[in-house]
Amino acid sequence: MACHFIRWDTTSETLNTYRLSSDLLEKTLNFSIKRRRRFLQGRILLAEMMFYLYRLPVLPPITTTPTGRPYFVEPHLPDFSFAYAGNTVGALLSLEGKVGLDIEVMRARGRNLQRQYQSVAEQAWIDAQDDRLEAETQLWSIRQSVLKLSGLGNDEQRTLHLHPFSGHLRSNTMPNVQVMSDAGEYLSWACARSPGLDRLICWQYDDQRGLQKSAEISSRSPSPSPHFLKLSSLTAR
Repeated sequence: MACHFIRWDTTSETLNTYRLSSDLLEKTLNFSIKRRRRFLQGRILLAEMMFYLYRLPVLPPITTTPTGRPYFVEPHLPDFSFAYAGNTVGALLSLEGKVGLDIEVMRARGRNLQRQYQSVAEQAWIDAQDDRLEAETQLWSIRQSVLKLSGLGNDEQRTLHLHPFSGHLRSNTMPNVQVMSDAGEYLSWACARSPGLDRLICWQYDDQRGLQKSAEISSRSPSPSPHFLKLSSLTAR
């Protein structure tokens, strides 16, 4: 089953909210400007994909778990995840299973938390890469995508171990996960899905052209990027 990864690189001040309900818009009136903008951008992306897949003219109602993970009220609708980094907004959606998405901006600061949880295997892989910052950021985005899939935060980092040389990971809380990830000059992204991720359909969105398919990654059409990683679960111990 395919996952859909939608990305929106935007600096536009105008948001096209015609697929969002009046109740949802009213909910954001007391948000800060930045929070409201990002909140609505993610839901605009999700609404566009729900229209493409289901022809739903308005985004269905969303609620959250006690840990803050959003999901559709109607249980038959797909699972999804949002991510925000710089001027980039992302959404990941799957018709089956559960998903987690993370996008990170390459930064030279704030890496103490990442290094705190790096295993020997992760450190060895990072040391072997040409760009240490890029490698650290990519592994961190992979970690965050799995934790967002499970709905757990950084307190659960120690339940997750990455083995990038062998293409594996081990999660004590999500025993059957696959992650696809790539890193570029400015951003790293990671898409996680349980029970597996065989096919990732990538989309770009903008206000003028709407949704445009940009790539498809699978065993039949592997990513050409030298930084692409796919990690699959080992049995949890």
